[in-house]
Amino acid sequence: MMTSGVRRVSDMVRVTTTEDPEAQLVLIVDNNPMGTMRLSQVFTQKGWRIEICDDGDLAVDTYVQQVPDLVLISLDIPTMDGHTAALEMRESDPKARIAFMAPRHQRQLAADATHSAGAVAWLEKPVTQSIIEDNWEMIMGDIPDAPGLEDLDTLYPEE
Repeated sequence: MMTSGVRRVSDMVRVTTTEDPEAQLVLIVDNNPMGTMRLSQVFTQKGWRIEICDDGDLAVDTYVQQVPDLVLISLDIPTMDGHTAALEMRESDPKARIAFMAPRHQRQLAADATHSAGAVAWLEKPVTQSIIEDNWEMIMGDIPDAPGLEDLDTLYPEE
């Protein structure tokens, strides 16, 4: 049985798409409501549970608490950029499956961040169902090493 509901928790919106606690969980991190709505629809159709947040700090906290099966994260989000947030997620869980989302004009930045954070892919915004389907095998494929983790503490020292 599928149910749908939205619950606002501080700056995060939680969308519950299925009552099955064993369903896979995707964390969508973007501050573009249209983009998150589109991705929510795609993953609802796949039967996944969905968590949505719109900033980097909250994304890392949510990742640590929920340990989702997949993270789709925009590079340009508030409080902590997507690349740094992804590195923090990979530091807490070396098996974190992360895909970046970025507009075409940020493709070099997205490619560099993908390599650094060991992301499985970067997807061009606006991310559509066909982009997800065309890249599904790569998104769900092997998780690469994250060479950027070696520099994380020197780039972003704890304060």
